[in-house]
Amino acid sequence: MKVRCPSCGRLYSSLIPPSCSCGERLEISYDYEKVDPSRWRNREPGVWRYRELLPDVPEVVSLREGGTPLIRAKLGRELGLNVFIKDETRNPTGSFRDRLATVAVSYGLPHAENGFVVASNGNAAASLAAYAARAGRPAYTVVPKLVEQGKLNQIVALGAKIIRYGESVDEGISYAEGLAEGKGLYNVTPESNLVGLEGQKTLAFELWEDLNPTHVIVPTGSGSNLYSIYKGFRELIAVGAVEEMPKLIAVQAEKCSPIASEVLGVEPRAELTKALALYVKSPVMKELALDAIHASGGTAVLVGEDELDLGQRLLAGEGIFAEYASSVIVPALLKLAEENYFERDDRIALIVTSSGLKGHYSESREKFSVGGTKLEILKLLSGRSMYGYEIWESLEKPLKYQAVYQHLRELESMGLIEETHRKGRRVYYGLTERGRRFLETLG
Repeated sequence: MKVRCPSCGRLYSSLIPPSCSCGERLEISYDYEKVDPSRWRNREPGVWRYRELLPDVPEVVSLREGGTPLIRAKLGRELGLNVFIKDETRNPTGSFRDRLATVAVSYGLPHAENGFVVASNGNAAASLAAYAARAGRPAYTVVPKLVEQGKLNQIVALGAKIIRYGESVDEGISYAEGLAEGKGLYNVTPESNLVGLEGQKTLAFELWEDLNPTHVIVPTGSGSNLYSIYKGFRELIAVGAVEEMPKLIAVQAEKCSPIASEVLGVEPRAELTKALALYVKSPVMKELALDAIHASGGTAVLVGEDELDLGQRLLAGEGIFAEYASSVIVPALLKLAEENYFERDDRIALIVTSSGLKGHYSESREKFSVGGTKLEILKLLSGRSMYGYEIWESLEKPLKYQAVYQHLRELESMGLIEETHRKGRRVYYGLTERGRRFLETLG
């Protein structure tokens, strides 16, 4: 492993900062001519399968991360495309950040007598909590005030100390850096730790071995995962494993879009989104992410808040429960397919970054129960507006009259139907635009 500043030539060895003292961004490199990818075939799946392209560590701290499955998506067949889902929810703590944690903690162990620290909007904090526990070292996690309860529960259960700071993760990065300096902690924050990003890039190596994709669709908050995947494919080119970089597609929520907006040439927004893991208002790695998108010939997609439930439900139909921040990949795929962005023989990889079990969903039961009678009601209302008794008569199943109104109330609370008009005491219902899109997606 080599870390030399491309500008002033300064060498770094042990504690590697993200930027040189001269201000230039650093990058870890290897002796690529000596790397033989064919050696990987006979090794166990996982992050450390690719050790020639990872930092040397005195001791590997592992929970058997990586080697996550690549699943052919049923949705791809409906679209006439080759779509595959990389399911990172299968990692030990349920997210892609375990790749970062195993490498950062293993490398940082000699420098972490007093423990580790991370600034995170949840997933990296949970990962550090697990790997620090495995290493027998304290962990400090700086998380924003807005974070899903499921992630907090996971961090506490794994024994890490939680420090609530700021509204979004951006504000906690400098705080974690100060904490690292003041308490003598090893900082594994992705934006502050080049070594951890080396673990994340192994996602690209696995994609190459299983698929060799032409397109990779990535949920994007800070941009660190997008950049890591880009670096991984660039190294595969350097060792002669592939000849061409796949197109990288960044997906962000419309409400918080500092990276995607610049790619698309629209006004950026920095507002709170339900996809909390993507709520990064001023990403430190923005320029690196933009470089990765442009260098790969990729693009970006913006997803509205009203599309998050749909994305989550369609992934559930594939057998995968993903958090909102991961669910953006499905509406992004649908939008690009509608624009004829893909060719028929393209190989498209969707990255599901984190499990829905980490989130807190007050209406999760209703969101996953649009089937049976509710679905029949939606189909009836797709033709015209109808009132309760009329719907009850049209349903082809024995059902109490009062139960129809219970279904109508639940569909209305989910934003799939709305009152269109009244005639006397009769209340007529029709599909909302969201309801129509929902039905169209189901075919």
